[in-house]
Amino acid sequence: MDSSTRNADLSALRIPRDPQPGRRGRFVVPAIATLLVCLVAAGLFWARSSGSLSLSSQEVSTTRVVLVTPTQASTVLTASGYIVARSKAEISPKSVGRIAWLNLEEGQKVRKGELVARLESQEIEAQRKQFVASREQAAAQLQNPKIERERAASMLKQLVGSQQAFDAADAQERQMEAAVRSLDAQVRYVDELIRNAEIYAPIDGVVTVKKAFVGETVAPQGFGGAGSAGATFAVIVDLKSLEMEADINEQNLGKLRIGQPAEVALDAYPDKPYKARLRQIVPTADRQKGSVKVKVEVEGKDEKVLPEMSCRVVFLAPETKVDETAKPKVMVPASSIVQVGGKKGVLRVEDGKAVFMPLTLGAIAVAGGQLEVLSGASGGEEIVADAAAAPARWRAEQKIRLKKE
Repeated sequence: MDSSTRNADLSALRIPRDPQPGRRGRFVVPAIATLLVCLVAAGLFWARSSGSLSLSSQEVSTTRVVLVTPTQASTVLTASGYIVARSKAEISPKSVGRIAWLNLEEGQKVRKGELVARLESQEIEAQRKQFVASREQAAAQLQNPKIERERAASMLKQLVGSQQAFDAADAQERQMEAAVRSLDAQVRYVDELIRNAEIYAPIDGVVTVKKAFVGETVAPQGFGGAGSAGATFAVIVDLKSLEMEADINEQNLGKLRIGQPAEVALDAYPDKPYKARLRQIVPTADRQKGSVKVKVEVEGKDEKVLPEMSCRVVFLAPETKVDETAKPKVMVPASSIVQVGGKKGVLRVEDGKAVFMPLTLGAIAVAGGQLEVLSGASGGEEIVADAAAAPARWRAEQKIRLKKE
């Protein structure tokens, strides 16, 4: 090889090996997309596990912040129930009829024996007139058989008349007397129907229910009838006989005895409890509920205590001494306390949402796992029960679903 060939420029013979356009780019885009999906999924998982994101509303049960009086500090047993009347009368007519006059309004006070309603009785009164006229006619016709019997008896005594004539006159007189007695009984029956058309209050009390109005047709209990107002068209309650009924679990029945002191607080007025005592333990049990009904006599009732109001009773230990001058305390279950944003509080139930309500709490829990609320609640607020045991963290506000009983 000569020197000219050795020194020749061979760079022109080199084959270019540049990378093909798009070869690396087709792997970069899918990798970035996969990374973004993983980051989003990880973020959603972390948000859901930390409670900052809930894909579905939580199902919860509720309880209430309670106002505990000094007397209730010696609680033996608590139960919920309703105010009922021991003396109550459902007004119903004795016969089917249309109301012609009615003196009943809800809230009206009535006295026993007071006329409160009258049914239409024009047809019955017309029948009475007819029976009275027939009775008078039969009584007039009775005079002739009486005279004939006396004449036949006199002639028989004088041996002028026959026994057969006397017997015929006597039978005729008895027949007419029976007709008069029958018509007289019919008159008395119609009089009773007319009295039944007038309805009187059976007890002293207050009208709590009014179902019928003037012009409506009413029927006796057990009779019914389409288009009628029903068997009961008004209810009268003796407000003096109001008491509380509650169902007690069979397992707690041994904690109670007749005459045991108690306190009853209406749900509408939880800050004003009434002194009470256990009046009766009904001697039968409900096998389905596993409970026994008890009746509690409420003392010092006022106009705030109304039939069918929901309330709560606290049975007390008789030997416990209570300082009744001390102020009531607001208590909340320790199991309902949660921490949101570094503050402790409870979740108040409002319009299908759980809203965090911060509280200032006492340091020591009392019997029953209750904590005293120093500020932030006044008692009666509906809150989420056992919120502390929820698997996810709570937020300041989130949707909830109430558990069905």
